[in-house]
Amino acid sequence: MFNPALLALALALPATVLAPSAMAAAFDDLSVGVGVSTLGYGVDLNSQFSERFSASAGYNAFSIGGDEDTDDVRYQGDLKFNNATVKLSWHPLAGGFQVSAGVVVGDIRAAVTGSPRAGGVYEFNGVQYTAADVGQLRGRVEIKDTVAPYLGLGYRSRGAGLGFFAEIGVISAKTAVQLSATGLAADPQFQQNLEQERRQLQDKADLSLYPVLGMGLTYRF
Repeated sequence: MFNPALLALALALPATVLAPSAMAAAFDDLSVGVGVSTLGYGVDLNSQFSERFSASAGYNAFSIGGDEDTDDVRYQGDLKFNNATVKLSWHPLAGGFQVSAGVVVGDIRAAVTGSPRAGGVYEFNGVQYTAADVGQLRGRVEIKDTVAPYLGLGYRSRGAGLGFFAEIGVISAKTAVQLSATGLAADPQFQQNLEQERRQLQDKADLSLYPVLGMGLTYRF
């Protein structure tokens, strides 16, 4: 879902790192971009405020279904992206190539439902449980840090008119995984074994170093 508050924050933050004189020059060289990346479908605004420095702010959103398996459980769910990006870029050759650092603000999360992989039984920590014992098995995977640092390399056309951009980078953040079952909720041994399954799911769905790959079109005014 579109979040105008995140977009407003993304558009406002670059101004806080620019000196007043640089801010005035920034509005003389603007470009907009649309594209797709591992953060979702996105739109951004880029300001080339000197020969070797630029700043950009963008918004990304996407939702996709997917599966993730541990040794004994198959998880199905939806992965959702809803985030803003703010980046400051250095152009060492005074051209389109850039080295960027910034932050990603917002959510990358998945809500999943588990089902037994074989034989109609679950096995948590070496102990087997029937589907009736477990009940509904639900989980949640998300990047824990709502503000995650970003570092990457890329290229963005600097000529007037239509151009393109491409980027490769990484987000560093902690992954939080929650897992619950409606059955045997009062059984401490079951809860201990379920915790072991949660740890396995966290290892499988680790987003602590999330890759960013993207490309798209730009238009420079």
